[in-house]
Amino acid sequence: MREVMIIIRREFMERIRSRAFLIGTILFPIFMIAIFALPILMQRSTTAERHFALIDEAPDPIGERFETSLVATRPNGNVYTVERVAGSYESVRDQLVARVHSEELDGFLVLPPAIVDDNVLIYRAVSVGNETVMSDIRAAASEAVQAERLRRAGLEGVDVVALTRRVNVDDASITETGEEGRGAIGTFIFAYVIAILIYMITALYGQGVLRSVLEEKTNRIAEVLVSSVRASNLMMGKIVGVGAAAILQVAIWVIAIVIIATRSDAIARSIGVPPEAFAALSIPIGQGLLFVAYFVLGFLLFASLFAAVGAAITSEQEAQSVAVPVMVPLFIPLILSFQITAEPTSTMATFLGVFPLTSPMTMPMRISAAPIPTIQIVASLVFLVLGLWIMAWIGGKVFRIGILSTGKRPSLREVMVWLREA
Repeated sequence: MREVMIIIRREFMERIRSRAFLIGTILFPIFMIAIFALPILMQRSTTAERHFALIDEAPDPIGERFETSLVATRPNGNVYTVERVAGSYESVRDQLVARVHSEELDGFLVLPPAIVDDNVLIYRAVSVGNETVMSDIRAAASEAVQAERLRRAGLEGVDVVALTRRVNVDDASITETGEEGRGAIGTFIFAYVIAILIYMITALYGQGVLRSVLEEKTNRIAEVLVSSVRASNLMMGKIVGVGAAAILQVAIWVIAIVIIATRSDAIARSIGVPPEAFAALSIPIGQGLLFVAYFVLGFLLFASLFAAVGAAITSEQEAQSVAVPVMVPLFIPLILSFQITAEPTSTMATFLGVFPLTSPMTMPMRISAAPIPTIQIVASLVFLVLGLWIMAWIGGKVFRIGILSTGKRPSLREVMVWLREA
């Protein structure tokens, strides 16, 4: 056991003293904050006053309604001014194009005579890629045209805006205690962040185990180590040491999240978002413990696999080629994250949540999206522990022989011989 503790300490200290550990610990929270804050800040930077020319050829009073709706105060911060231009579209088009190129206008709009029937408005500008501007124009035109259609249908004098306004959905999940939880967007964001976190830590530190084993094998250090410590203890020490560094890094991130959550009101005001937007950061204690369990067990499972692969290969080039297939089970829940959070109780999500190689990422997403039956959580953890035991047993056998093998990479048949003989 003393030898194992020495190896654990060596691997742990080697990781936390590295520049990559320091940079990763600092950059990841900044990266996650940027994911949420940058779209808001970028949207704010694109909100400015836009001056449009309007050619109104539509039946009265569509043009007036359209102009009134477009220049009204909007929640997204966009501000519009409208300059009416007399004449037909064909007669003034070249003049308006020249004004747009000279930046006198941001663009021009045309309400054709048949807009009520054809349902088409013409919009021309140098750049038409801003979806918020397109949405504002579309909404104003739809409101004006719908009002005219309702008037023609005999609904003169009716408050058309109130009659046709869109219904908003106040969505929230129901927790096991009957309380209201996250909404649809908050649920997806939270589940996706958890999945990304588990994927990054498992992939980065798992490959760290692989490269540590490979480095000691190619430099012949492993031969010296194995002469004084059992191969299985060497493997266990590496996995636990690297895993401890990973847990320390995650703990630092969790502390940062807690600090952000406790100051959510001030942060929300500084970046201009509702304080409720930070509600997705809150994690019940029970869920937090389950996430930790899945992360630790999942990491140990994949670290055992990476250690076995590192012992079997003989070069850095081989490491790059075999690392991707090992990480495929981590890709699958990430790719299917939208489907998993949208239907967390579906057959696909349930299977991925029980299968040991995909459950470390799938179950945290399912648990954060909806209440999952306790029997499924227990079954998932049991299968994950069983999968970890099997993988550690296989990895240990491959490690014992592979750590001292040199030359070409062993074939699958040779690996099977190792499993029988080790």
